[in-house]
Amino acid sequence: MTEATDVKTKPPKKKKRWYSPGKIILYLFVLIIVAGAGLFFRIPQKIGLVKGPAEQLFTITPDSEKAAVVMADLQAAGLNTQGVEVYVLPVSGTDDNVAMVVLDASKGFNFNSSGSADPVKDFLTVAAKAQQQGINRAAVAYYDENGKPLATATLPTDAAVAYSQGKLTDRQLMEKVDVGTDNLWAFISMIREQLK
Repeated sequence: MTEATDVKTKPPKKKKRWYSPGKIILYLFVLIIVAGAGLFFRIPQKIGLVKGPAEQLFTITPDSEKAAVVMADLQAAGLNTQGVEVYVLPVSGTDDNVAMVVLDASKGFNFNSSGSADPVKDFLTVAAKAQQQGINRAAVAYYDENGKPLATATLPTDAAVAYSQGKLTDRQLMEKVDVGTDNLWAFISMIREQLK
């Protein structure tokens, strides 16, 4: 004879899995947001994992001799060089060079204190002379009174040469100039102030 036991046993608890379909979708969504934020704020470039476009393009040491020649040409043109810095950057893997002229108002640069009647045409003359130094592109960057970049303009030096020889009109030259700004309203107000 066997005795029936009425002992009730609870079914064994199921282990909770960390990978349910809903959790996997949530983890993927969070991962995409984190990756997107990292790319937007350029975290890989800031911590040195990835080189930025400028670092990839200009990996060679700046050419100080050519920069000195460009600075001398700016002074010879009668431009105020207080707050002006010149860099000539060789483009890696090519024979091209880019001349970067930085006009920094926080270091004393002012268009009005220039001894030149037309500083833009003088810059174009200097850019045309720069081609003789093997410089293929000229760039001008303007920094405001707080030292923040306000505007950048670049053009091929062959366009500056053609303009100085009368082969390009003002309109044709402006089609070859690339202008960029981070703060459009500040850039417009700076131009208005300079035109007064």
